[in-house]
Amino acid sequence: MCGIAAIFADPRTHVPPDALERMTGRLKHRGPDNQSSMRIAEAGIQFGHTRLAINDLSPAGAQPMTSACGRFMIVMNGEIYNFRDIRRQLDDVVPVAWRGHSDTEVLLEGVAHWGFRACLDRCEGMFALAIWDRKERKLLLARDRFGEKPLYVAHHRGTLLLASELGAIMAYPGFEGEPDETAHALFLALSYIPDPLTPFTNVQKLPAGCIAAIYDPAAELMPIPYWDPVAAARVARHYARVDANEARDAIETRFRNVIANQMIADVPVGVFLSGGLDSSLVAAVMQEQSATPINSFTIGFSEDDYDEAEHARMMARHIGTNHNEVVLDWHDALDLVDALPSVYSEPFADSSQLPTILVSRIARQSVTVALTGDGGDEVFAGYNRHVFGLHRQRIEAYVPRLLLKPLAKTIQAIGRPGNAGPLALLARLSGRRGVRLPAEKLSKLAAILETGEDLALYAGLVRRDAGLTGDDAVFEFMKEQAGNLESEGLSLPEFMMLLDVRTYLSGDILHKVDRASMSVSLETRTPYLDHRLFELARALPIGEHLAGGRSKALLRSMLGKRVPDALFDRPKAGFGVPIEHWLRGPLRDWMEEMVKAHCATYPDHAGAIEEARQRFVSGTGHLHHFMWNVAMWQAWVQRQKSDYASASPAAGGPSVARS
Repeated sequence: MCGIAAIFADPRTHVPPDALERMTGRLKHRGPDNQSSMRIAEAGIQFGHTRLAINDLSPAGAQPMTSACGRFMIVMNGEIYNFRDIRRQLDDVVPVAWRGHSDTEVLLEGVAHWGFRACLDRCEGMFALAIWDRKERKLLLARDRFGEKPLYVAHHRGTLLLASELGAIMAYPGFEGEPDETAHALFLALSYIPDPLTPFTNVQKLPAGCIAAIYDPAAELMPIPYWDPVAAARVARHYARVDANEARDAIETRFRNVIANQMIADVPVGVFLSGGLDSSLVAAVMQEQSATPINSFTIGFSEDDYDEAEHARMMARHIGTNHNEVVLDWHDALDLVDALPSVYSEPFADSSQLPTILVSRIARQSVTVALTGDGGDEVFAGYNRHVFGLHRQRIEAYVPRLLLKPLAKTIQAIGRPGNAGPLALLARLSGRRGVRLPAEKLSKLAAILETGEDLALYAGLVRRDAGLTGDDAVFEFMKEQAGNLESEGLSLPEFMMLLDVRTYLSGDILHKVDRASMSVSLETRTPYLDHRLFELARALPIGEHLAGGRSKALLRSMLGKRVPDALFDRPKAGFGVPIEHWLRGPLRDWMEEMVKAHCATYPDHAGAIEEARQRFVSGTGHLHHFMWNVAMWQAWVQRQKSDYASASPAAGGPSVARS
């Protein structure tokens, strides 16, 4: 795992001599083991790399790296898990004078032999990379299929800048970010800036599963998909296995093989274990394939309603891991809040970022690589909205559409803040110690019943601003991402799952984990995001995944073979934090300060934000996520001003976006 940076400019263009070093300097946390660079002056190409050594710890694995033929130069962030198989395939067809045993060298020689696209098609892994082709004088870019690894592309005065994080782009001397109002609006509603957007119109992320070829540094980036989840799902359905048992066996076999490959490293490997279904299955299969206890790590909370550490502890004891646990309270949160804008380098407000950073910190004390349970929900139908979508289809078969809205209003009233009696009863029935999840679930269920169109329904479910910032931005963005999804003949849960993969997975989940883990130089790996596993899962009918009206039926069955049901058979909790409690208590003053500053900076949103603040303070709406969004955006704005205050545009430093 690494940090990469690149500058591509016309050779006649003046590039500050220390620009690349400034950019890579912002990525030291991604690669503390080594920092190096390579320049091709006649082509205007500069590559920088910060290395976290995982495979081939010797200098032979260092980057930037040049192919044996001398034609290609690469910088890559990520891992190719099947690089040993690819190396054997190369050895069978062409003599290669191998210099080391890194996956980067294998990928580079594969590109030299098969070509760029053909080599990527053979790769299983997570990666963001840039390759300079000396012969054709072009820059080649690629990002992995699901977007586990980031790649930012910026245009600045005719110069092309590339980096693993936005902060490295902003470190380029004189960089000026042009504010993107659409990105701002989407962030306030979603808690993240979805790919390919960033806070700036002149910076974008290369979309997941895309490649690009650049001949002119001033030319517009034109991404080309080499893998798409919708197309993959369509093919999988066409060639679906007739026998469901055979399909389930194939999925389990593939999952075991994926984990075996992801456990390969020349450094210690562990696992994030929340005690939930996804991470528990990963940990259990890892332990099956390890001769010694693996290291597992979890976070607990001093607030009982959010503390899942006991479940993780019991799971770890049963499967036999060497378990490590840390407890988070609001004091820890206060300590972390100030660091969040720097850790994420762009606005980000999924509040589970806090425990993710802390569990990464505790894991890094013992291991350099950690496997996670991320992606299980998107691939195996794990979100409540997937289950609710199935319920809606069944309800519509028996309940006249005219009655759905009145039913939704009734459910919404029960879930309204302040109805402690009904919610407490629901909490007891669901086995929860508090009323947070029943209230939010009821609100989402009401939306499911009330909204008719699938796309409008999805857009309404995933937004966190109660519609206060307007519907256009979110709906239009989701419409663009959905493309022709609605013509695929999908069930509502399948429709939502594929949109999750295209938006929420890369923009929120993977962004969160990558920045949190890399802030402490920890590599994370996600077994559920193997593209062949995804294709096998999509070959199964949705009823297999939501059997009995429950999420992730297949994963439940797989884990049930290994541990007692009582250890994991409980309501979905997620990696949530008591953000509402914190914003009403110890973080109240900080929130109020950020909200006031945000309203002054962005007056167009001031009315909606003030209305939300008043409703939140009075307890009349589930608006704590939205208030956290507002506060985190403003905290990012202020941190950028602080970080770059010593380098104004006139002095050669970046300009910070304001609207």
